[in-house]
Amino acid sequence: MFVWISIGILLFWIGIALLGPLLTLNPYDIELSRILSPPGTGTWLGYDDLGRPIWDRLVLGARTSLVVAVCVVTISMWVGTFLGTVTAYLGRWWDHFMVRVIDIFLAFPGILLAIAMAGLMGPGIDNVVIALSTVGWVGFARLSRAQVLSLKHREHVQAAVALGAGRIRIVTRHLIPLMVAPLIVEATFSIAGVILAEAGLSFLGLGVQPPAPSWGSMIRDGARYMLVTPHMVLAPGVSVMLVVVAVNSLGDRLRDWMDVRTQRI
Repeated sequence: MFVWISIGILLFWIGIALLGPLLTLNPYDIELSRILSPPGTGTWLGYDDLGRPIWDRLVLGARTSLVVAVCVVTISMWVGTFLGTVTAYLGRWWDHFMVRVIDIFLAFPGILLAIAMAGLMGPGIDNVVIALSTVGWVGFARLSRAQVLSLKHREHVQAAVALGAGRIRIVTRHLIPLMVAPLIVEATFSIAGVILAEAGLSFLGLGVQPPAPSWGSMIRDGARYMLVTPHMVLAPGVSVMLVVVAVNSLGDRLRDWMDVRTQRI
């Protein structure tokens, strides 16, 4: 039951993010007479400190989080999988060098590195994607390296080598197809982390810049009026919580479904 609720939340999030431009929204319109108005006075979630409808801005914020999550996870997965797979299959000093690079990145909290990079490059959605991708590839590289080290000594790989198959063919036809399942699970959990990271950077002023809406910037703007109009914080905060919990629960279910050890015979 909880899995279907999670799927519904994710479909609703993706739906409003994709259909947002087609809806009649006014996220930038300012109505001075409705500043800090509570929900039920012309819009579902009320108005913010500038008289802008929170629902309209929440929909565009969902689009921002979806775009950043998809871009960062896609770039991180391709880069991390390529580096981890190639270096692990080649072995020797290639693998040792990659292990040291991964250890260096893991020695520092990823969000701190992302904050430092976003601060150096400046705010903006493009720089947020670059900063989060720079630290996001490490997890995929470590996972793909571990998978290749356990797969390249199996019988079907050794048979392909004995038959004269090239390295590219072995990697693309005999290794990567067996790594798809764990990589998909890793990507699912990475989406939740990217959503939180993007919201955190926007909260600090290093993400999407005004007047463009972002869930993190909406929480930052509403924090000053939390005791007077808590709906300014609750709307984006609950949205972040629901999406992250839904993604994580779906990732757990996907991991159990793809793990043959937990399936019934």
